[in-house]
Amino acid sequence: MRTTMAYDPRKRSRPQGGLMASIGGSVLGLLQTIGALMVTLRDALGSVFTPGAAARATVRRIMLMQILFTGFEAVTLVSIMGLLVGATLIIQTRLVMPGSGGELLGKILVTVVLRELAPLTTAVIVSSRSGTAIATELGNMKANSEVAALSAMGIDPPRFIVLPRLIGAAVSVIILMIYFSAVAIVGGYLVSGLIAAPNFSALQAGFATALAAPVFEYRPGRRGPVPGDLASD
Repeated sequence: MRTTMAYDPRKRSRPQGGLMASIGGSVLGLLQTIGALMVTLRDALGSVFTPGAAARATVRRIMLMQILFTGFEAVTLVSIMGLLVGATLIIQTRLVMPGSGGELLGKILVTVVLRELAPLTTAVIVSSRSGTAIATELGNMKANSEVAALSAMGIDPPRFIVLPRLIGAAVSVIILMIYFSAVAIVGGYLVSGLIAAPNFSALQAGFATALAAPVFEYRPGRRGPVPGDLASD
């Protein structure tokens, strides 16, 4: 398409830079985004100390609704994922190590589920399920000028929009993580009872061993402390 203008409006007005300019622009944009998020987080956390009994009641009600949406409504999905993870872990362990006993199965369940998979899986479920919904809701509020309307009425948006969702999501993740760990361990125990029939006392001993904090013992002839159970005379 020909044009009589001195420049083509379909092209970018800024001159194209090289690779370093592109990387620098991306880094600056990322830093600006992180800075804006930190400012929003600071304003939301600072609004906790803002006076107003009615405002606190409203924030508490929104926070409980967020916990209900993020935590309680995700119990079914977390239960299914926990059962599948626990069962799959036991089945794969029995396939790799056919002669594994109950104590080893208990150690593997606690080590893999409690320390690794439970926080990661719960965070992925909450971010993919509730994070998308929260982002869509806030985007619609921004597009419909609801945030500007709250500011015009003297209502603090970080206090009534950001703070309840932040606390609700954090509390929901912690509760769902504990629930996921319990469901995965129970599911793994049930499956292990079907395919291996381990002794419950051996499983309990494996749980206790994996959950116990490591004990370090200092030996003068060594460069640093070593675990007490591995130290030798």
